[in-house]
Amino acid sequence: MNTEAEQQLLHHARNGNAEEVRKLLAAMARMEVVADIDCKGRSKSNLGWTPLHLACYFGHKQVVEDLLKAGAKVNMLNDMGDTPLHRAAFTGRKELVLLLLEYDADSTVVNGSGQTAKEATHDKEIRNMLEAVERTQQRKLEELLLGAAREGRTAEVSALLSRPNPPDVNCSDQLGNTPLHCAAYRAHKQCVLKLLRSGADPSLKNKNDQKPLDLAQGAEMKHILVGNKVVHKALKRYEGPLWKSSRFFGWKLFWVVLEHGVLSWYRKQPDAVHNSYRQGCKHLTQAVCTVKPTDSCLFSIRCFDDTVHCFRVPKNSVQQSREVTVCIDFCLSQNLRM
Repeated sequence: MNTEAEQQLLHHARNGNAEEVRKLLAAMARMEVVADIDCKGRSKSNLGWTPLHLACYFGHKQVVEDLLKAGAKVNMLNDMGDTPLHRAAFTGRKELVLLLLEYDADSTVVNGSGQTAKEATHDKEIRNMLEAVERTQQRKLEELLLGAAREGRTAEVSALLSRPNPPDVNCSDQLGNTPLHCAAYRAHKQCVLKLLRSGADPSLKNKNDQKPLDLAQGAEMKHILVGNKVVHKALKRYEGPLWKSSRFFGWKLFWVVLEHGVLSWYRKQPDAVHNSYRQGCKHLTQAVCTVKPTDSCLFSIRCFDDTVHCFRVPKNSVQQSREVTVCIDFCLSQNLRM
């Protein structure tokens, strides 16, 4: 149950009463009232939405700005998995999209419908804007990954590659060195192992025509890189049609893609080709795949967050779909995931 102050904050944010919102925020700062600035509504009109979500959806710029300045979480999710950026983009509020991005809104967050903010908007200008931001954000993540690999910070490498939208494990710096090159020439064994298990390609060359193996320091490092060549070949993209079970809608046919340890599903194959309108995705980190003993075409995946996803191989696409399921099983057994 929301406190009275939280109910007022949600009400005024929804209706754009900027002065009332300011008064509440000031009282909260002075500890005169107790309220969570990121509280979620419990009534029918605001169920699961924070004040920032409501202000973004209804286009109240001053309220949005005041909430952000007061410390509202810019990437908070509502009960549908939307960030405030999703809501502003969906309703075509360009000024609010720009304002949220100034406060480091993450444009790569995927909501409960499998959409980023770019995919949720119907406004071409906003879509182009978010595409540019995504490229910038992605490059920043790639630079962080390259830096972590150079310094041997395995925990940071793992955290970056475990993000919902991780950096490209085969990205490169100005010299053409990938994270695997960087970790190999500084003999960071654990980093090299993590990168290989996440799909790093040991056959890629830098601008001096050198592979990670050519830069590797020590016999052990060279042995690891030589021994993992086969592993990388097994990590190519696999895709095909699979039935997926839903608690509310029963079985539905999707085009399922497995790439770099991430399982994604789309309504149809062209969507997968263009990576658009993704319906959902799951990292296979710490996941467990179980095939039904009485039906080899039916299997389930229990993910790290304890969610369970059930799939069935279509009878008319057994060979193609089973390639996906075999690769899923191989990835899980070898711990080859982002």
